[in-house]
Parts: sequence; C-alpha cells; structure tokens
Amino acid sequence: MIYRFPWDSAYLPRTKLAYVNLPGILSDGKRDRQARVPGFVAVQLGERCFMIFMRQGEPFFAARITPAGRGPAALSEVLRLCATESERGEGGQIGYYGASEDQLRAMLSTVVHEPLPLSTEVDPARPDLLFPKLRERGFSGVLELCDGGRKHYLVFQDGGFRTGWFTERDESMPIPDFLRGLFTLGAGLAVGLYPALDALPVQAGPGFVDLYRRIIGGTLREVALATGRETALGIVQRGQGLAALEHPVVASFDITPEGRVMGDPVASPEKLTDGVARWMTEVLIAAADHHGVDPAGVVEKVGRDSRFVLQEHGFFARLPWALSI
Repeated sequence: MIYRFPWDSAYLPRTKLAYVNLPGILSDGKRDRQARVPGFVAVQLGERCFMIFMRQGEPFFAARITPAGRGPAALSEVLRLCATESERGEGGQIGYYGASEDQLRAMLSTVVHEPLPLSTEVDPARPDLLFPKLRERGFSGVLELCDGGRKHYLVFQDGGFRTGWFTERDESMPIPDFLRGLFTLGAGLAVGLYPALDALPVQAGPGFVDLYRRIIGGTLREVALATGRETALGIVQRGQGLAALEHPVVASFDITPEGRVMGDPVASPEKLTDGVARWMTEVLIAAADHHGVDPAGVVEKVGRDSRFVLQEHGFFARLPWALSI
C-alpha cells in the first residue's frame, strides 16, 4: 500500500529513493533561506512509510506508519534505513512536500496519541452518522479518515468542524461534496479520533543522541580505569536499570560487551537529558561509593569538549556535584 497525504506544495514529487540525496534535503534549510519552510518528507519502503517532519527547513520529528501500527521513529534509524535501501536500489520511493504547521500538528496527533475510545463507537458502515455523533459529544481533536492509502485530517472544536486537509481533493470541489464521496465507501472508510496537540513535539536529533552516546561511553571508560571493564560494565548496566524506572528513554540504549554504546532513543531533548543525567548520577555514585572514583572529575573530563551544548541543555545542572567546567 502506498500512503498518500495532503500537501500545499510538492517540492519533490514522489520519485525513486535511489535518485535522491535525503541528507541534502534535510539540511537544505541551513544553506537556503527559501528552504526554511514547514513540511514533511514521506519515504515509502514496501508497506512501510516513514515520515520526517520539517520546520524552518530542518527535521524535528520522525514517525513510521505500517499495516501493523504507527508511532514515533528515531530519525537516525530512518536515515540508516533509507541509505541501505538506496544502496540496494530495491524500489523505495520518496517525496518532499510543503504543509502548514497546523496540518503537521494534526498529522502528528495521530502518531503520538492512541485513538480515542470514541473511535470504536463509530459504525464504519455508516460514516454519515459520524458528524452528528461528534456534535453530540462536543468532540475537540483530530478526525483521521483513511480510504485505502489516502489520509485526510479534520480538526474539530466543541463538536464543530474547524478546518481540514484532504488528499487529492480537487480544489474546485467543496469539502462537503468531497466528504460525501468518501462516505459512500461505507466500511471501506477507516475512522480514527485523536486528542489535539497544543504544540509540535520535538525529537532529539541524531547529533544530540550521538553526543549522549559519547558521554555514556566516556563515563564507562573512565570508570573502567578504576574498576576494570567487566566491573564498569556491570555498574553502568545497573545504573541504566535504575534510571529507566523513572526515565524509560534510557532503556533504548544498549551497551555491548566491548563497551560500545548503541541504540536510537526517541525522546525530546529535555527528556533525553533528564534520563542520561539520572543514569550518570546512578553510575558515578556507585563508582564513588565502592571504588573511590571522583564523580566530578569524570564529568568534567568526558563533558569538556561538548560543555557548551551540555550547559545549554542543563545537563550539568541536573547532576548533584559542584563542577568547575
């Protein structure tokens, strides 16, 4: 199934992935002021669709849509998949489209939220009864209509329709007429209702994630100097488990037996910083209590080269030690 979405402008109509420099698209806003616009990149790999959402010409969130479900995806993972498929030349397709931030917010509400229970009350064979039910319930949020691979998004406030975006609608056709055409599909029309998003979510980008991989890996190496690698691995893994109880994002990292830090966490920069800071706190307290490691000294050493970025995001302020960095 090819997934299709509404758009205002087609900067790059759907074409073969092998012909396109995806990293170039995602960094174009840094070079060209005219490219600093909202929109999305849609990558179709078989029955999987990966979305990269753009604001001011730069990516801020990634998602996946498959027949089995949908949800956030790590941008770094999407880039790796696209690079692999492009090298194989196995027929992946890509398109880059302009869309308003309001539309992006509606689209993302269907990715980051689970469908509301009200969705199950709508008879898919009688979509004509949908609007009266939404008025009756005073529904506020996003209605997603899917006919085949086409996605349509409607925004409601207190039961009333406010605005919407419709895939492949002829602009000369009034919205009510277009919807009536969809409703004739009956059970062939899928309906989902989602809470509205007040603001666009922001996902930590690949560079930011890699920064914390380096911080974790550097901490592991410093602790290993005092304890040996196997003991240090155990301390880091136990600290990860403790931190994950409150910050699940840290469970997305994986430490190999060789000490390499892997994984593609999906979280906001703030939540990622919270999680890694808690993880490092658990690790360095254990290393200090049982092996005489100087926690502040370790943090200052592993964080020195990236101290300005870490300070900007409040990483050092989340740690319990006085630092001279």
